[in-house]
Amino acid sequence: MAINKWCIIFLAATIAALSTPATAKLFTVGDDKGWTLNFDYQAWAKDKIFVVGDKLVFKYAAGKHNVFRVNGTVFQECIIPPINEALTSGYDVITLATPGRKWYICGVGKHCEYGMKLFINVLPQSYPSPPPPPPPSVYPAPSGNVFVVGDDKGWTLNFDYQAWAMGKKFYVGDKLVFRYPKGIHNVFRVDGTSFQQCIIPAAYEALTSGYDVIALQTPGRKWYICGVGKHCQMGLKLFINVLPYPTYVPPPYHGTRKLAPPS
Repeated sequence: MAINKWCIIFLAATIAALSTPATAKLFTVGDDKGWTLNFDYQAWAKDKIFVVGDKLVFKYAAGKHNVFRVNGTVFQECIIPPINEALTSGYDVITLATPGRKWYICGVGKHCEYGMKLFINVLPQSYPSPPPPPPPSVYPAPSGNVFVVGDDKGWTLNFDYQAWAMGKKFYVGDKLVFRYPKGIHNVFRVDGTSFQQCIIPAAYEALTSGYDVIALQTPGRKWYICGVGKHCQMGLKLFINVLPYPTYVPPPYHGTRKLAPPS
């Protein structure tokens, strides 16, 4: 009877090992930055391989952000689902249970429009080894330029920002840096109407660090204003047009991760 008992225990342990992904990983979204504003999540995900069984952890101050699982259309247009669909714990763990594309956004205020969203592609579990990555010379990824708004003048009054932007080409993947004395100015991302009429959004939407870095993640028109006093009416605002990156097309990834045999 004792022998049969140990055989049953060994068999159960073997089945458990076979049914659990041997190489499942835990990804903290944004690493030490967590789930927050002013962070490029597509750059964070770019070189990572996500496989069925892996987990995503969204870490943030509860009440300040949230997480919605959405589809591609909702992701692109930043359509916020019903609030009861939000994850709000501040430490939301999502298991990648199925392969395919996955989209996540923050539904607080205009955080999604400000770039607080993540797209990943989840690969199925399989034993074949992934093909080696192509050499960089074959697929030159865009490096992205960094534009300090106003150059050495920074973000300030009595400066013509449209003249500064004239002649510059801004592409998806580039970054804008707004430099100014903290507490003297701020930065709001707005739409065309708010830009023209200097309509100041809610204060919590302002960027206020004094060194605000904005990644240009999508093509199209972008508008920025200062919301302090009448600074916008005095000309402290910027309009640019972001172009799609002209040549880079990432190669399709057809491989899957090799799993270690169960021990």
